[in-house]
Amino acid sequence: MENSSPTPQKKGLGPLAWLGIGCGGIVVLGIIGFVIVTVMFGGKIKEFADEAQKNPTRATASIMVKASAGQFEFVAEDDTNKRYTVREKQTGKLTTIYWDEKKQAPEVIEGDFTAIPTADKAPDSPPVPAPQ
Repeated sequence: MENSSPTPQKKGLGPLAWLGIGCGGIVVLGIIGFVIVTVMFGGKIKEFADEAQKNPTRATASIMVKASAGQFEFVAEDDTNKRYTVREKQTGKLTTIYWDEKKQAPEVIEGDFTAIPTADKAPDSPPVPAPQ
């Protein structure tokens, strides 16, 4: 007598289970990435936030220089009047970031301190050269 009953096939995980595992993995990787970024850059982010609160114009110029990967450098800094000039190393183009009293926000213009519109200029004081 021959027993011909088929052996039941073992069924694997269904598509919804695999979808759940994939989504869960992405969430875990995101959390791990967030923790790593916070540990590595948390102090610098806090430092930048403090600087931006005290002098948003300098913070704007600093981030422009730091984020440029060496393409920009400070040429002149005037903390008293909140104006900063940076130079693009490759072309020599000057850009000035200054505090606009009317808008109460930093403004960016091409050129050095002399390019600042006269209504926005602070009393003249000599620019302080950036350390080389």
